[in-house]
Amino acid sequence: MIKITELKLDIGQFGKKMNLVEVEPYYNYEKGEKTDVIGGYKYTVVLLDYNYEKLAVKIEGDRKIEELEKYDIPIKFKNLEVGLYQDFKTKVVNLKAVADDIEIVQKG
Repeated sequence: MIKITELKLDIGQFGKKMNLVEVEPYYNYEKGEKTDVIGGYKYTVVLLDYNYEKLAVKIEGDRKIEELEKYDIPIKFKNLEVGLYQDFKTKVVNLKAVADDIEIVQKG
């Protein structure tokens, strides 16, 4: 039987235009407990071609985009993968997105 976590979505359906609106660290877990160790950063984007829906994308490692007071930056991800997972407490199916890198799209 196929597990829901093994399914990958076609990223083309999210459109090509994404603007970064928020960056925040995410923390590692050990034995189900959150640690103080930063595992990477979560980059929240709005999908301009998809009614400005938000998508949070995790990238392991150091922060890739410098801290700014306000974000509204056109970006693209390298090796973006979007899948599904189920929260068994709430029975809700959510999106999970990861990428290898992020880069700012130069205007013009």
